Amino acid sequence: MGATAGTATAAAGDGTLTVEVLRDFFGTGVINAAMDVPQRGMKVEVSDPAGHRVAGTTDATGKVVISQSTTLTGGQYRVDVTIPAPYNKYLRAAPASTAENHFDSFTTFVDVSDGKDDAVITGVWNPADYALPDSRYFVPIQNTADAQDKRALVAFGTDKRGTCPDQTACPTTLNTQDQVGTTFALAYDKYRQRLFQGAFARRYTPYGPGGGDAIYTTPTDGGSAPTLFAKVPDAAVTPHDATNMNKDAGFTDAPGKESVGGLALSEDGSTLYAVNLRSRSLVSFDATGTTASAPEATLRIPDPGCASPGDWRPFGLQAYNNTLYVGGVCSAESTQRREDLKAVVYTYDGERFSTVLDHPLTAKRGSVFGSNDVDQATHWNPWNTSLATWDERKVGNVFIDPQPALASLAFTRDGSMILGFRDRFMDVVSWGGLDPRPGDDTPENGMAGGDITMACASPTGGYEWEGTGSCPNHATPANGGGQDAGVVEYFPGDFFGGGVHAETALGSVAYIPQQQWVISTEFDPTVNVATSGTGYYDVTTGQGPGNAPATNAYQFVSQAQSGFGKAGGLGDVAYAAANAPIQIGNRVWFDGDHNGIQDPEGPDEVPLPDATINLLDADGKQVATTTTDAAGEYYFGGVGAAYELEPGAKYTVEFDVCTADTSEVPTQPPATELRFTLPRAGDNRAHDSNVTPPTTGQLCDGQAPVTAPDKPGEVDHTIDAGVYIPKETPAPTPTPTPTPTPTAPPSPVPPTHEPPASVPPNKPAPQTGGGSGGLANTGTSGLLKILSLSALLVGTGAAFAFVTRKRRQATLRQH
Repeated sequence: MGATAGTATAAAGDGTLTVEVLRDFFGTGVINAAMDVPQRGMKVEVSDPAGHRVAGTTDATGKVVISQSTTLTGGQYRVDVTIPAPYNKYLRAAPASTAENHFDSFTTFVDVSDGKDDAVITGVWNPADYALPDSRYFVPIQNTADAQDKRALVAFGTDKRGTCPDQTACPTTLNTQDQVGTTFALAYDKYRQRLFQGAFARRYTPYGPGGGDAIYTTPTDGGSAPTLFAKVPDAAVTPHDATNMNKDAGFTDAPGKESVGGLALSEDGSTLYAVNLRSRSLVSFDATGTTASAPEATLRIPDPGCASPGDWRPFGLQAYNNTLYVGGVCSAESTQRREDLKAVVYTYDGERFSTVLDHPLTAKRGSVFGSNDVDQATHWNPWNTSLATWDERKVGNVFIDPQPALASLAFTRDGSMILGFRDRFMDVVSWGGLDPRPGDDTPENGMAGGDITMACASPTGGYEWEGTGSCPNHATPANGGGQDAGVVEYFPGDFFGGGVHAETALGSVAYIPQQQWVISTEFDPTVNVATSGTGYYDVTTGQGPGNAPATNAYQFVSQAQSGFGKAGGLGDVAYAAANAPIQIGNRVWFDGDHNGIQDPEGPDEVPLPDATINLLDADGKQVATTTTDAAGEYYFGGVGAAYELEPGAKYTVEFDVCTADTSEVPTQPPATELRFTLPRAGDNRAHDSNVTPPTTGQLCDGQAPVTAPDKPGEVDHTIDAGVYIPKETPAPTPTPTPTPTPTAPPSPVPPTHEPPASVPPNKPAPQTGGGSGGLANTGTSGLLKILSLSALLVGTGAAFAFVTRKRRQATLRQH
């Protein structure tokens, strides 16, 4: 959006080098131009054969542009990309590939001599983002005590659209109301294939056998019943009226203030977080066992400056980029002034809470039902369940009083934050439940007025609320269900029936980064009234179920099944993330100077294609094989690989360079004459050779032991092999033996035996430069020169576009 690339400088006479880092979400090693996003903050170093280097940091476009200077010489350089703090807490090098349109590796070689331009595109990713194409969604179903539908948790494919069972299959039931009662929050545990499911306070519907402070676990394969995992201490104190659940008069003020709010599992699967709605605290449990007898820690979530401390109502949780996000609202309950309503999001890093979003909730919205001129139906309202003013909640003959609860959070590929607002008043009323006031048993119907809202990630950091800054407003009267032209929405598609209801979201959102749509719980998602299901919103345009209900919605709770009707009867949304495959590999090269270091390419340093690379397991059995490509690279494992590596397992990589193509090697020797260079030279494992030269058998066939990465989605691209051609040592010229001449016998002299001059062993060149990742001295004299440059504006013309990219060819380096 007009941002420019960071800059560094290269030698005069060089062409332009553009280094681009993209955040990957698929793990295939192939660039996805539609889905990958620029990654700022990555460190880029470019070095020449003399050890001089320039450095830069990728900007908001994910780029560093290396322009001309006199710092580097020769035009042929090595490019190294690294992930600095704080990004290294969650980002890793993305899996690589030898396929067309691939990502380059973190160590790549370029040629910009004689004015040629070149580009490097490499990838980073957070393995926690990974999900399989056939992932499933999970949603709790809430129902009144007298309803016939007893489902409490269902699962369905991400491709489900239409109405079940008429048009498509209904979801799979994973547990029932009898087993867990009424629940809301979910957290999916990909390490143990189970769901955490939290109890929820809602009038007219009971808690489960564990009570209002319970957290249950359910296996996602449906193979066994749910079990009680833990209890959130003192989370619930108000009892339901079990003798008259259709009135449940004493429970009117409990929703949103008691029981369990959001749940979130840390990205490493070790810690489960829960919000205690009653104490407004963050509670953490050890998530690795089948149960947790007590919390590991309890922290009060700080009041962000509400009109009164009692107005602070935290609820939603989400783990993203190895950070916990906590969402809540200032309810304005103490003042009953709309101007005191606001949404707040904190981050929690294990030590402190930091505010990342603070925004008022005073703007006009679409009408929950009826006229756009009814203030109560077109705005968020202060929390209020007072029986003294109960009839003020009515609009016409239905109860409409949207009261915000920030119940869920999700994040898009570029880090923008999607906020799911639940209408807390719908947890107080239902569809046909009785008036809570003594002596009044009038049946009452409520209509939900939740919302789905976008806070766009700003290129300069922070967030921009929809319709402000660079965050778009997509709403028009035509695509927003007839709401007022002044209503601002990123997602205008949350309406029903051409505008009968202009706000149908129920407050739960989720986003799978490999997909184009955001899922949201909805009432009346298709064309049927008093029903519940899910809506799907285009993450770019905001179009949703109201715009095309047949293709953008899935109804799985019918009017006959639902006791809550238009008040909505669904909880949270979770999806089945997956443990990403691991990968090893990288490069075979000709090491002309025999120093064991991958120096910038040139006549004596070239990649070695067509080497045969075999992968052997711990028993020595070959489990995979491949050949190096034109860049000398190879890889085992990763998404879509024929053989999936076992995390933490012992392997051996066999480098059979006897088959390599030596056409670019000086003198084009037979491959059988290649020998392995010095192993483990220098202090940067990404630049060295891993093979200890064999001394028996075929000397062009060597091995390197490897321990596979032990964490999902991690890669080890440092398993390299360098080779060289040994120089023949000339045979010494024999000294001629003189013809003896008869003479008198010489006087006896003791013989002398001088040993031949010793030949020093071939050692790696000495290393210079301090700190990790220092560049090796390649044998030339001169001090290491470092130039660290700040990002400079170079104009929007620096943007780099591509359609397809082929594997780097060694021959292309030498136009």
